[in-house]
Amino acid sequence: MKDSKTIHCDVCDDKVVESEWESHIKTDTHKENALTQIMEDRIGKEKLVETRDETTEFLEELEQDYADKEKDL
Repeated sequence: MKDSKTIHCDVCDDKVVESEWESHIKTDTHKENALTQIMEDRIGKEKLVETRDETTEFLEELEQDYADKEKDL
């Protein structure tokens, strides 16, 4: 049996079997981690509690927009 190649997901800091990569990047956890990482890169990792709350609100709005678009398809 041939060993499956693993890929390191920088977003989730986890190893994923290459054959499962496409399904992994479509998971809610991966998407949430990616959005959080993008926001942290834009705002900076050392943020005030207020900023974190605003970021959380923004991410929730993005998630709702995404869910709405998925329903329309």
